[in-house]
Amino acid sequence: MVLIQIVILFQKKSFMKQLNLKLIFPYNWYHFRKVKVYGDNGKLLSKIMHCENLSLLIDGNTKSITVKLDFLISEIFLPQDSEEWNIGLFLDFRDRFPIKYFDILKRKCLTGKTMSNGEFENFNLSFYNQSKIWVQKANIDTLALSLGIFISIGLLIVALIEQTNDYQDLVFFIGLISLISMLMIHFEKEKILLYDYRNRMLATGLAFILGIQFLESSFAVVLTLLFLSFVFLLKFVKNFYTIKT
Repeated sequence: MVLIQIVILFQKKSFMKQLNLKLIFPYNWYHFRKVKVYGDNGKLLSKIMHCENLSLLIDGNTKSITVKLDFLISEIFLPQDSEEWNIGLFLDFRDRFPIKYFDILKRKCLTGKTMSNGEFENFNLSFYNQSKIWVQKANIDTLALSLGIFISIGLLIVALIEQTNDYQDLVFFIGLISLISMLMIHFEKEKILLYDYRNRMLATGLAFILGIQFLESSFAVVLTLLFLSFVFLLKFVKNFYTIKT
């Protein structure tokens, strides 16, 4: 009887295969969230976090695994001719503004693929090519940044002065958000990503022009702020393409 149980246990073990998982998220997305991993029988196998490496023993007859995070869910099929599975988990999106913000809303954005031992070993943040492009401290246009802070403060002051302006709150809000955005770039200038820098500066410049449209000040004040806003955008565009080249 004992011998039969040993044989059964040996047979079960012989049908087990090793599943190696590694999860890499780009930017700061989902870094503190756990992705659930299910077998093809619907049973929860484990949970994994950003930059975590897991090794599991699972049923060798497993055809696929399913990964799930909130509304993101995807099924990954496992090659049956492999003795061991290496699966790299990642977000599949086009890393361009604003397309990436639409792509990450797709249910199958979170996915994975089987990898060779070498690919799995070297699977890291460099998988997201554009995520590794940094704006160094010396490359940020400090003059444009200072100009942006000046325009933001100007909008705040004008909004406080124009007490009878029906759009006073909107102008004040634009000025405040723009000031916060500029200060964030200033304090993060040693580690900010190139495309984050581009998006923030571009959005702030457009916000300046929008806010100025709601001012009721003199023509000279409006024209001055509008001129400075266009100078801000032109300097940013020139600086951005200088960085890229």
